Amino acid sequence: MFQFNSDNGSPVCEPVMKALIACNEGVETAYGADQVTAQLKSAYSEFFEREVYIFPVASGTAGNGLALGAITPPYGTIFCHETSHIVTTEGGAPEFYSGGGRMRLLPGDHNKISPREFNEALQRHGIGNAHHMAASAISITQATEAGTLYQLDELAALSETAHRLGLKVHLDGARISNALVSMQSSPAEMTWKAGVDVVTFGTTKNGTMNAEAVIAFDPDLARVLGYMHKRAGHLFSKMRFMSAQLLSFLENDLWRSNASQANSNATRITRALKGCDDVEFAHPVDINEIFVSLPQGLSRALADCGINLRPWPMSSGRDGFRLVLSYCDSADDLELFEKTCRDYARDALVSADGNQQSPSIG
Repeated sequence: MFQFNSDNGSPVCEPVMKALIACNEGVETAYGADQVTAQLKSAYSEFFEREVYIFPVASGTAGNGLALGAITPPYGTIFCHETSHIVTTEGGAPEFYSGGGRMRLLPGDHNKISPREFNEALQRHGIGNAHHMAASAISITQATEAGTLYQLDELAALSETAHRLGLKVHLDGARISNALVSMQSSPAEMTWKAGVDVVTFGTTKNGTMNAEAVIAFDPDLARVLGYMHKRAGHLFSKMRFMSAQLLSFLENDLWRSNASQANSNATRITRALKGCDDVEFAHPVDINEIFVSLPQGLSRALADCGINLRPWPMSSGRDGFRLVLSYCDSADDLELFEKTCRDYARDALVSADGNQQSPSIG
């Protein structure tokens, strides 16, 4: 059992649970033709400031697979970062949903694709060459698996390059709410205004039970997704229970308050760690994820007081840890973490002072 292990482990938040209970009254039409699901389109169109087409799914893997399958033919290539979730942790879902599409893996600092690297990869790929697979899509993760962020101009630059050469742009938004809060950006600015064609919109990490959504901005793409959504088994008979979660996520800006709390908790932990010597951060802390190498004394002190952190390999070769904060982290755990860091830093300072040599008298 690790503390601050993953926001995936957070409970369903109270407003979402109330919405689920409220929609569990009476008989409704099945397969998304219910009154609750009927509200999704208008609610999310208002959220994104334009007409959208929304397809609820039960997991981010399903969402990414459907989105990428809709914009990638069996002979197509998806450009993505080499450490992206669709590569490392989704069991080949994009290849499965596209019927044979291939992923082209790109490097980049802090898990971000640079516009330069993307341009060079496209040039090497051979656009329009029938001997090669067709360059079909780029998948961008916001926020990245390292908890870092693409700025709006970076998103726009990648999208512009993609569209100029006929590729579609997919945004994996598993933690998009955390990104929106951190950047103080609107959903429109981070998606379609930056050139994104289709979004996997995550809510589970920020308080829902099992509700993600594929959101398209183009009616032609939506028609394709409509058939794929059903064929892949994601047009659930009791869709209203997923739709209720997605609606409640927007009501009273629940998405914002939960993501703000998670990000704020990460800021507290980061500040506490920065007060200790020999702590090395692998990436900037932009949202609610922290990747850090700790001195053995500090990790031991945390474990001794009951805070066990999830080990995570670091390129530096040092023992590293991954901390993911959530909207519902225990205040006691946060305060205990901060106190342990303060005590460790104080004891290290006292020890250093005690080891100083007194000047010799000549």
